[in-house]
Amino acid sequence: MLTLSLMNHTFQVPCEPEDREKLIEAATLLEDKLDQVKGLKGESKVLMVALNMCYDYLQLKSETTQYCLQLEDQLDETIAQLAQSQE
Repeated sequence: MLTLSLMNHTFQVPCEPEDREKLIEAATLLEDKLDQVKGLKGESKVLMVALNMCYDYLQLKSETTQYCLQLEDQLDETIAQLAQSQE
């Protein structure tokens, strides 16, 4: 069990020992993001941070997908070149 405090709230988070450091890192990142949002409080602040983090996630997901497709294309080309050279 991991105890986290965010925005004056304490949470008991069940977690495996190997997940503990990542959860602490996630909580620290969230706290940093919350501190960066000025002019909003409470639920509005949390929703703005959640929206920004979801946007960042989707952007990274898209970039990762594009990169994987590019790698697959390069791998296909390399395999085709190797097959041609062996003929």
